[in-house]
Amino acid sequence: MTKLFEWLMAAACFLSVYFAIVLRQVKHELLDQYMLEIQLSPIFLLILFGLYAATVVLYRTFTFNNCEEAAKELMEQIKEAKADLRSKGLVLSD
Repeated sequence: MTKLFEWLMAAACFLSVYFAIVLRQVKHELLDQYMLEIQLSPIFLLILFGLYAATVVLYRTFTFNNCEEAAKELMEQIKEAKADLRSKGLVLSD
């Protein structure tokens, strides 16, 4: 099961319960008492999801490790590729 499918299934489950409550298919006095909060819950959840996504992106950006060995290897491969292209007659500007 892919992550997208998991999120879509969770959204479908939430929306089916949400619409059943909002459209008054489920009747309970507690639901009537908190109808405003129930109606606004998708907005709150969307805001919370945005905060979660921003937090994850920022955390992973700040904890990203530098890979000096990989950078050196990449620069060496670039030099080799440039030398190979020059040997084949391509003029490169450095």
